[in-house]
Amino acid sequence: MLLRTITVENGTGEVVNAAVLCSFAIPRIDRNILVYTLNEEDRHGTAKVYVTSAVPQENGYRLANLESEQEWQCALAVLKQITKGEQS
Repeated sequence: MLLRTITVENGTGEVVNAAVLCSFAIPRIDRNILVYTLNEEDRHGTAKVYVTSAVPQENGYRLANLESEQEWQCALAVLKQITKGEQS
C-alpha cells in the first residue's frame, strides 16, 4: 500500500517524514483531523499513531493539538466508524 507522507517536526525538533493514515473533517466542531505515524514502536511493539488538528494557513496547514474533550470525543467517534466500516 502506498501512503502519502508529510513533513513534521518530531519531539526533538528534527524534521521527519510522517505517513498519513487518514484525514477527515468534523463540521460540527469545525476541525480537520489528521492521523499519522512516524513508524515508531511503543513499548508493546505496536506503532505509535498521532491524532492532530490540521489548521489552514496561507501556505498550507499547521498541526495543532486537540485541546478540548469534545474535540477528542468527536475524533474518536469518527475513528471508530472508520475502523468498523460504519456509515453515519
